[in-house]
Amino acid sequence: MAKWIWVLLFSLLTVSVQAGDWRLTEVQDFSAVAKQAKAKNVPLVIYFTRERCPPCLRFEENALLPMVENGLVADYIEIVELQADADDKVIDFDGYEVRRSEIAELYNVTTFPRLVFVNSQGEELGIRMENSGAYDYFPYYFKQRINQALEKLGNDKRIPE
Repeated sequence: MAKWIWVLLFSLLTVSVQAGDWRLTEVQDFSAVAKQAKAKNVPLVIYFTRERCPPCLRFEENALLPMVENGLVADYIEIVELQADADDKVIDFDGYEVRRSEIAELYNVTTFPRLVFVNSQGEELGIRMENSGAYDYFPYYFKQRINQALEKLGNDKRIPE
């Protein structure tokens, strides 16, 4: 009996560690994600972050991931993470291989973390969000920005505020 209790406890600990390690999808190919966004007629949200960025980690854990993990925005956006200072390259919206830092430069992202809303061609919709530290208010403003982006795309769907 004691053996089964230990097996059960170990299983629960393993599951909780795996759940705690969940992160957003690190983008490899913007053109592929853009096709998904276009098919659903939803905005693509690029989450710009950096390696070893304490404000980014706090923002993810306290604001962004609870919304994404729980599926609260899944039907309204495509969202990817771009670590701007990583060494590898990504495929841009036109199918060309570019450095990650070039994508950050393209959108003039100089502070991190930052959320930028774009259409399926990679054109910015004029909607951005940055870390203010007011995590309790993030869900309200994030939903509001999603609805603004959906409106700019001519999509009648709205996320309930």
